[in-house]
Amino acid sequence: MATNFLQATGGSTTGYFVSAVTLISTEIVSLASSGTATSATIYTSSASFGQAIWGEAWVYWGGAITPAAGGFISCWFIRSGDGGTNFEVTPTSAPLARSPDFTIPLSTIAYASSNEGYATGIVKMPWAPSKLFVQNNAGTAFPSSATQYSKIVLGPVAVQY
Repeated sequence: MATNFLQATGGSTTGYFVSAVTLISTEIVSLASSGTATSATIYTSSASFGQAIWGEAWVYWGGAITPAAGGFISCWFIRSGDGGTNFEVTPTSAPLARSPDFTIPLSTIAYASSNEGYATGIVKMPWAPSKLFVQNNAGTAFPSSATQYSKIVLGPVAVQY
């Protein structure tokens, strides 16, 4: 008998397998166009993502921003092969040599505080301990806010049968 593959919501009330994780926030405040930033926090498959294989990523704006035509955010998981001591080398104000793990396309509309924009497709989660490396390709600086920070968030998803 065939079995259906279904979305598994886990214990999270938001519909994700486990609660969504803020990957980076204060590190991207006022990030200049073409600038880069790396998260301070180390994420692991078991502790951070509930061992989910896939995730849904989005940017949550903490202030107003109007991106240039064709603007986007590039995001890479920089990994650690030794359990979180040493990480993949990241350049300053340049992308990594490999393709981004996910991108978030931006419209030319004026985003207001608390607006969201989602990545193209689902994101394959890293196995090794990792940090998030971001490049701002929005054509303008990211918002600066003393009360509410912009952030890139990841909601782990899973299927069951």
